[in-house]
Amino acid sequence: MSLCRNLIVVATSTLLLAACAGQSQTYTMNSGQSVTMPKGTVTGAASVGDANALAQMITNSNANAMQQFDKLGGDMSQMQAAQTQELQNSQAALTKLEQLSDQQGSGQITLFFAEGSAQLNQEQQLRLIRFLDYIARASLGREVILVSVGSASAVGPAAVNRRLSVERSQAPLATINQYLVNTPHEFYKVSAVGDMYAPKDASTQVAQRYQNVRIVAAYDKAQLPAS
Repeated sequence: MSLCRNLIVVATSTLLLAACAGQSQTYTMNSGQSVTMPKGTVTGAASVGDANALAQMITNSNANAMQQFDKLGGDMSQMQAAQTQELQNSQAALTKLEQLSDQQGSGQITLFFAEGSAQLNQEQQLRLIRFLDYIARASLGREVILVSVGSASAVGPAAVNRRLSVERSQAPLATINQYLVNTPHEFYKVSAVGDMYAPKDASTQVAQRYQNVRIVAAYDKAQLPAS
């Protein structure tokens, strides 16, 4: 099962709680930081500013949840309810960003790594470059919000997989900055997923699916710039 499908399943309760059609929603996270979701963000309509607000919620909520995840050595079963809710908020926001990306046609890509590696091989690097070339042509002056989610399989210790997910979330950054040098963009790293979605004792073929970084692109302003 893909990361996206996992996120949709987990996020359902959060989306139902937040679905107040036509109203801006302000979420206060356990860190005390508030994030305001623009009108339409949770209910499905695309609004100006949605992408940045969603990206901030993804990264901030995820970081808060992962502080406890690290303290527990990667044992999700011991996570407290508050941190679990933070994680669900992050997952729900990522699902909405993916939907916004689909609506705008801005693009998404999943790049894969060899086991234990945070380096993209030549094939994956070329896939990333083609993706960025498309964004550079299609953005037409709009700011592009990019969220990078690193992931790892459950092979090996949780602490090692956590580090790999951090490094994988950062791996595309240099190439992104090089190929989008003339394209306004903001890059958010969600480097905390680790192996929490990967099945234990999976076959090598299944484990490889979780050795990845997922990049979701969305325009922060839905409209084209004034000519």
